[in-house]
Amino acid sequence: MKNIYLINYSVKGIKSLDEDVKLSFYKKTISKDPDMHGYNIKGIYGMNGSGKSGIVTSVKILKNILTDPGYLNNPIIQKNLDSIINKKTGKLFIESDFLAKYIDATVMCRYKLILSKNVTGKYSIEYEQLSTKKATSKSQNMKIIFEIVNGSIETLNIEDDKLLKDVIEKTRNLLTMESMSSLFYEKFLIPAVKENIIQNKKTMPNEMEKGIYIWLLFFFGGELHVFLDQSDDHREYVAINSLNEYSNGEKKLNPSIVRSLMRDKREYVDVVSVDQNIVSKHEYKDFEKTISKLAEFLRIFKADLKGIEIDKKENHDVWICDLVMNYETYNIHAEYESTGIKKLIQLFVYLREMVKGGIVFIDEFDSNLHDVYLCALLEYLAEYGEGQLCFTTHNVGPMDILKQYNKSIDFLSEDHKIYPWTKRGNYSPSKLYRNGMIEGNPFNIDSIDFIGVFGFDEEDE
Repeated sequence: MKNIYLINYSVKGIKSLDEDVKLSFYKKTISKDPDMHGYNIKGIYGMNGSGKSGIVTSVKILKNILTDPGYLNNPIIQKNLDSIINKKTGKLFIESDFLAKYIDATVMCRYKLILSKNVTGKYSIEYEQLSTKKATSKSQNMKIIFEIVNGSIETLNIEDDKLLKDVIEKTRNLLTMESMSSLFYEKFLIPAVKENIIQNKKTMPNEMEKGIYIWLLFFFGGELHVFLDQSDDHREYVAINSLNEYSNGEKKLNPSIVRSLMRDKREYVDVVSVDQNIVSKHEYKDFEKTISKLAEFLRIFKADLKGIEIDKKENHDVWICDLVMNYETYNIHAEYESTGIKKLIQLFVYLREMVKGGIVFIDEFDSNLHDVYLCALLEYLAEYGEGQLCFTTHNVGPMDILKQYNKSIDFLSEDHKIYPWTKRGNYSPSKLYRNGMIEGNPFNIDSIDFIGVFGFDEEDE
């Protein structure tokens, strides 16, 4: 396995999900050197409104909570959370189990998070806990590394007394709006790494070694990469409406300002947009390499594509970059490409992260993509990807690819329960699904149900 592997994930309290939804990515027994081949891909199927996008959205929130100390202090994020956290539960519950490998040890970590509104009406961290055990241990007991209740540290298991005291002091009054892992990264790891660079040390910083489990949690958050379909990523809508409130309704908004407000802090280079990519100057060379690889990728689908040019404009310490598609006799801005090519442009870096070992969630993977392309991509990723891919889809075509792998198909029912696919002799999951024979997914509609819906009443005439 690579350094990080997600084995279980459960969520409750996002969008329509008012009951606990649990996903399993690996078998219960974990060996000393677990082989994840055959367990690295999962498709989630379900009817419209079943909660598929809610699952992916919750992973996006988890990533940001773990890695960005300013996430909950962003007013745009707060308004978005107020709209998407389930009104019935009033809280968001997330629990994830992951394997983490460091040096020659593999541990299982369990992270629990509850977000709820505080007395000021803002969403804050009500509860946070990290616990661990040896990956191969059959015991259910886990050692609590930290437990935080309403910002108060109940347990903090760090063996070094000085670091323990420093962590308590430097996180005081901050742990309701910032997670322990993001604060540990900001206040300990960044300064320690900078000091090592100054002193030309090539060893692991003491703070990283002594707080290894908190560091592994941050690393887990960094390995999560989440692509939300535009219709389910509401942050731009919230950002524009929020800014309009402050501009007395005058819609004189710079799109790049809106994007900077809603952009995830650690995705400036990792994500490629069709237009107005914000790239810091010291990372521009990496961006150029990414676009070069993107052109290679797109040539598989459009053989006449010669390359991609970067139209860049300077803005203080960043470049604002647009992509221009270069064909033999003409150039066009990427905005004028087909919706399928634009989707592939956006997906490229996520697929690359999965191949390299990242944990990738993609919402509506099939939208605007031909199922022949989709199935070919899935076959490649399942066979050669070193990370994990979990995606939502309505396209039954990939089922015939997925059925040969383990834990690879989950059906989400209307009442938000997961029904994993299990092999049933020679039965085809796609045929059973189409015929409404998957539990929780009856598809009990017929063409006659539409009679009268699109007609005119006499009074309309």
